[in-house]
Amino acid sequence: MLLDRGTLPALGGALLAAGGILFAVLAPGRKRCLSGPSAVPQMCIHWPTVGIAAGLALLAVPGLAANRFTLAGVMPWLGAIIALAIAVWPQRDRTVARRLPLSVTFSWPVVVVGLAVIVGAFLRLHRIHSIPLEMGCDLPLIQGNIAQILDGEFPIFFESHPGREGLFFYLAAAVASVAGLSHVSIKIAAALIGVASIPVMYWLGKEMWDRWAGAAAAVLLSISHWHIILSRMGYRAVLLPPLASLCLLFAVRGLMTGQPRWYALSAGFAALCLQTYNAGMVVPLLLMGALLIAAAFRRQLQVRISWSMVLLCALVILIVALPLVCYALEDPARYLYRAATRATSIEAPLPARPLATWLGNGARAAAMFQYRGDTVYVTNVPGYRQLGFATALFFALGAAYCALRRPLNHGWLLWLFLIGLLLPSTLSLAFPDEVPSAVRSIGVLPMAMMLAAVGVRAASCWLTGGSPQPGRSGRLNAVVRPLSVVAIVGGLLAEAVAVYPLYFGRYVSAQPYQNQSISLEMAHVIDAYSDGQAYILVAPFWYDGNAVRAQLVHAVPDGVQEVTVLEPGQGPLDRSVPRALVIVHPDGLEALSLLEGDYDRSIVLGHRWEDGSLAFWAFYGERKAE
Repeated sequence: MLLDRGTLPALGGALLAAGGILFAVLAPGRKRCLSGPSAVPQMCIHWPTVGIAAGLALLAVPGLAANRFTLAGVMPWLGAIIALAIAVWPQRDRTVARRLPLSVTFSWPVVVVGLAVIVGAFLRLHRIHSIPLEMGCDLPLIQGNIAQILDGEFPIFFESHPGREGLFFYLAAAVASVAGLSHVSIKIAAALIGVASIPVMYWLGKEMWDRWAGAAAAVLLSISHWHIILSRMGYRAVLLPPLASLCLLFAVRGLMTGQPRWYALSAGFAALCLQTYNAGMVVPLLLMGALLIAAAFRRQLQVRISWSMVLLCALVILIVALPLVCYALEDPARYLYRAATRATSIEAPLPARPLATWLGNGARAAAMFQYRGDTVYVTNVPGYRQLGFATALFFALGAAYCALRRPLNHGWLLWLFLIGLLLPSTLSLAFPDEVPSAVRSIGVLPMAMMLAAVGVRAASCWLTGGSPQPGRSGRLNAVVRPLSVVAIVGGLLAEAVAVYPLYFGRYVSAQPYQNQSISLEMAHVIDAYSDGQAYILVAPFWYDGNAVRAQLVHAVPDGVQEVTVLEPGQGPLDRSVPRALVIVHPDGLEALSLLEGDYDRSIVLGHRWEDGSLAFWAFYGERKAE
């Protein structure tokens, strides 16, 4: 509460840390289900088949040139992936389905996850046609990228400024092929991915601790305003959390069992992270770094891994990411451009003390969970912490508990991914004001939810009396258990209730014109005008022309022309233009007067917002036939 009020934040942080440490000391312990003494995996990799996969990948390279998916490139590339699957998957294992970490059997945790999916779907799809209503500057370009796919073009990397990874666009194109391409269909595609991320969180929590930990993580994600906002925006970054979670899930599974298939799946999802968002570039590096550490300290970490598994994962990443690798080698400047604009002086000069700036970025990124979050109205309620109230509390408890008690199966991987996925946000050296960034650090969200779920699960041990450490005072349990009931159930219910007014109230109010779209309103006016040429008289920081054009339903004869200055003989003042619509800024009274004097007949209509304030003038002019 002190952190939220902004008064005595140092004291608030100290109290939060002290509470977490005290919780870690008093909470029941938990024996991890590790793999036991390290050993070289018994499951063998069929290396000749891996060699076939490598050969097919080489055959695919010419067909993946020129930044296009072609049949000549895709067929051998898919063949290489299939060959890898054959090389690592056990041929005589009849219990594969039973041991899959993604299998689901009926239990009360599964019921809880089902309810979390329903709640999460409601929060992500309710009124999605109108919230957020403004496309902004990114969605028109994203819509254009999806339109390329629907028109029969299949780029590997979408080069429209500043360059975008394309996996989300192909998934959104599938939705658009059914529902039609629009701002709403793009948001629906992102929201569906957000809903699908909830059961993925359950599987990750189940793998790292147990079913109830997974259920807690799923519930926390379903009511996370951070994830709700990112799921409803239509940004490709929404793919990073589920794919990074699956990468971590299968890495833990591989380290516990030593089976090549889990290592290969982890590497495959790490490669797919490259096709989500530029922050996903770090995931393959994190995975390979983790595997190198695990192989070097196999006995100390009690993992089942061999150096052949490390080599296998490197090959899997290279082959699954082959199309993007080909493009990155062809045009590294374009591929790295967006990331380079933040970490280098391409767009803005670097600070005089880059190390100090980076450390400051790191501190602000770490504080975003519980103190001050992203200040951009598009991606967050400006300045609001990235975690909900109960989640922020459980995050502090779970982080301290994991650090001091180490309850998770190979929890060091969780910490590695959490710190590593914060790195892209902290490297914004040229634009330190952009830190913290809810979008650039979205890959951290599953790890934050997992730590908060650990806090929930550790506290719930008092409810069941399931402490593996006998001798705890019965008097202490009699006091702590009721408090745990209130803290867990009451806290989660309160956050679930509070997230609705937070998003559908405060977030909406923070949008420009309180979530009224000037670009959509302009597009409606232009669509309703079919008698002549349409112009917009440009004013600084007023609207996005790409958003207007993207939302037009009917084609304009010569397109919507943007005019910076009214000059005789040009634009709407050209006497050869018989009829024209000109959209003018509310302050453009002088321009309206000039237009009225140039046309023989005219009418001016004022378009207003719901509060009565003027959005823009619409000038309709007509000249007499000569």
